[in-house]
Amino acid sequence: MKRLARVAAWFDPRGRLSRRVYARVVVRLLLLSVALFCAAIVLGSQGWREAALAAVGGIVGIWLASLAQAIRRLHDRGRSGWWLSIPLILTALSFVPVETQADAHPLAVVAYTVATLVASAWFLMETLGRHGTAGPNGYGPEPPGR
Repeated sequence: MKRLARVAAWFDPRGRLSRRVYARVVVRLLLLSVALFCAAIVLGSQGWREAALAAVGGIVGIWLASLAQAIRRLHDRGRSGWWLSIPLILTALSFVPVETQADAHPLAVVAYTVATLVASAWFLMETLGRHGTAGPNGYGPEPPGR
């Protein structure tokens, strides 16, 4: 039961998460998602479609855990989790084929690219480059492990 509670905590966006703990969590989730992505490719290429889809389901679960942990880290900085929507929306829009629009609208493509880079840099600085607010804030007490 304790193990299940620990896993469930990865999906809980409430509370705060220190910079050091967040960095460890990000590395673990990244390594796990790479392993599952490779497994999905290998399993799919061998004709094991159901197993490959299960691996993709695991990647979706990791993505959801990553969102919850990023929200907790933003809480430690005294920010709402809604701030995460800025880099998420820009990342989602990056799947739109902007390179086909480069000839017709070069300034718009450049502006979009710069906005995406600025939002990504802001998010990295906000989550990994800066300490959380000292003492309790509106999202809870100061997390251990500073």
